[in-house]
Amino acid sequence: MVEQRSISIVSSSNEAFVPHLATLFLSLLTTKQTNTTFHFYVIDDDISLRSKFLLNRTVGEFNARISYVTIDPTDFSGAVESDRIPQTAYYRISIPNLLKENKRAIYMDCDMITLEDIEALWEADLGEQLLGAVEDAGFHDRLEKMGIESETDLYFNSGLMVMDLEKWREEKITEKVLGFIENNPGKLTFHDQDALNAILHDRWLELDPRWNAQTYMMLQEKEHPTIQGQARWDEATKKPAVIHFCGHAKPWNADSNHPFKENYFDIRGKTFFPVKKETKSL
Repeated sequence: MVEQRSISIVSSSNEAFVPHLATLFLSLLTTKQTNTTFHFYVIDDDISLRSKFLLNRTVGEFNARISYVTIDPTDFSGAVESDRIPQTAYYRISIPNLLKENKRAIYMDCDMITLEDIEALWEADLGEQLLGAVEDAGFHDRLEKMGIESETDLYFNSGLMVMDLEKWREEKITEKVLGFIENNPGKLTFHDQDALNAILHDRWLELDPRWNAQTYMMLQEKEHPTIQGQARWDEATKKPAVIHFCGHAKPWNADSNHPFKENYFDIRGKTFFPVKKETKSL
């Protein structure tokens, strides 16, 4: 008898990003193994009942389930925001306290799609580390600029995180990150990502960049500061497992030149949130 495996995925969305969230979920479901089930947790920032209905329909055919969880937005009332990064982005910090019964979860941004099964990601051995993540593809000197003393200068992208929720709760990581946000608003150029790195530097496992193939990497807009790192990027661009449409080249933007733009539309067209590419209204 084949063992069933359940993977917990957490994302945070407002009403505007639900179509992209549905696209991410469908990409996960159509690349999974038959013996794997998904439990999706959506941190709900005022998503309408209609959108929830359509999102549930999108995943319902795959025997997956969605739990909607809410958060107290006043916890983040002082958080620095921008046009591109809303308050919702900070909600991932509270995941360990929202999913108190879970030992592990994978957090994924809404602007992602998966191209292959993520079982290997779920099974990653974190050892004593608190999370697994991919180095950010654009900002290699952020810890130094924030004045953070660390053993290495590695800075991770918070768009995908394999989280050891038990260790986070034991060490009160959420509370420490929220404290950093409150006390260092001037340092948060990259918002929650800066705060997470400020607390978790040297406490994370570096994953292969193919698990979070970011736009800077895919469009070859940046060079890695090391030869070895650049070689890993080059390999990741040939066979990415998770595409992260971070930054400006989101496929639903009319001027996007992302090489996996069509993959996004192919998947989205199979959700209950189809869109005409010539309008790209979302």
